[in-house]
Amino acid sequence: MTSYPSTSRGFSLVELSIVLVIVGLVIAGMLVPLSAQIDQKNYNETQKTMTEIRDGLIGYASSNGYLPCPDITGDGVEDRDTTTGVCLANPTEGDLPWADLGMGKQDAWGQKYQYRVAQDFANSGNRITLASAAASGFLMTISDSSGTNLALRVPAVVVSKGKSGAGTGANEQENSDKDVFFVSDVPSAVAGNAFDDIVVWVPSTLLLSRMISAGKLP
Repeated sequence: MTSYPSTSRGFSLVELSIVLVIVGLVIAGMLVPLSAQIDQKNYNETQKTMTEIRDGLIGYASSNGYLPCPDITGDGVEDRDTTTGVCLANPTEGDLPWADLGMGKQDAWGQKYQYRVAQDFANSGNRITLASAAASGFLMTISDSSGTNLALRVPAVVVSKGKSGAGTGANEQENSDKDVFFVSDVPSAVAGNAFDDIVVWVPSTLLLSRMISAGKLP
C-alpha cells in the first residue's frame, strides 16, 4: 500500500490580500453607522441642553427683570456697564454667560454657545416692560433656509455651531455675521451650503407672559 507524504498548504499572498480587503470593508461598513449614531447623539444632547438654556434665560429675566448680557471676556459671566446698565458688547453678541445661568459652557462638540440679546431686553437700568417688544429696534428675525420666517421680534437667540464649527455655507455665515437675522433648519450636507447649526430663541410673548406670572410685570 503506497503512502503519500502529507502536506499543509497556507494562504498565498493574493488570498491573504483578498481576506484583508474584505475585513477592511466590513469594518468600514460598521464604522460609518457608528459615526452617524454618535453625531445624532451629540445633536440630540445639544438640542436638549439648549432648550434648558432657553428656559434658564426666561427664568433669569423672571427673577431679575432683564435678560443677561453676553460674555465677551470668556469667563462665563455677563459683561455689563454697572453704571448705565447696558451691555458692553456692541453689537450685543458674544458667548453665553453660562456661569450666570448655572449652565454648562460647551455643547456636545466642545464649543461655546453663541448668544445674542436685544439691548432693550438686557438693560438693567430700564428693565423689560410690556412695551419693550414694540419699542426695540434690535429684535431678531429667525427664518429657515428657504427664507420663510419662523419667528419675528425675538429678544434673545442662542446658537450652537454644530460639529462643523464655523462653516462656510451661506446659512451658517448668516448666523455668524453679528446682524439681527438668523437661520434655523434641519442639518443639511448640500454641497457648498452645509448646515448643522442648532438655533433656539426666546419668544417675546413667552418671556413677557412668564414675567407677568412671576410678578415682574407690569
